[in-house]
Amino acid sequence: MGLKLRGALRCGACGKPRGLGTHLCSPGGRRRRRTRPQNPVTWECSTCHKTRGLRHTCVVRTDFKKRKRAAARKAATAERQRKRKAVAAKRAERRRLAAAQRRARDKARKALNKRTPRSRPRSDGHEPGTCGDRDCPKYGCRAYWQGMADCPMPHGG
Repeated sequence: MGLKLRGALRCGACGKPRGLGTHLCSPGGRRRRRTRPQNPVTWECSTCHKTRGLRHTCVVRTDFKKRKRAAARKAATAERQRKRKAVAAKRAERRRLAAAQRRARDKARKALNKRTPRSRPRSDGHEPGTCGDRDCPKYGCRAYWQGMADCPMPHGG
């Protein structure tokens, strides 16, 4: 808290304090007003540097609310980005699993298509004409030997 002593009169034209002697000022285009008296003693607040009256309340202006809102916005942005990254990671994992399943299905399908259909296995690979057994139970051999017996040509039958 500082006490300041000032002159008792202020110039009506320029607002500067008038001394006890003559005050020279050139008002220019300003209107010339009366010289007004002022309180010669003023108190200045050491915190806010305003002149104090009897009912002075000191208000220190801060940017706390502004910084608080900015911090809240920044935190909300970080939270949104974290959620976006989590969703993107989950989506990428699903895509990776789907691609792996697709590759497995394609591989199984190709393996299935690669196999040749198996024909009925033959028990013994003999031809009816080369069998030589006239009492062979196979259908082809019986038909062959029956045809040989019915043939009028001499086949040795």
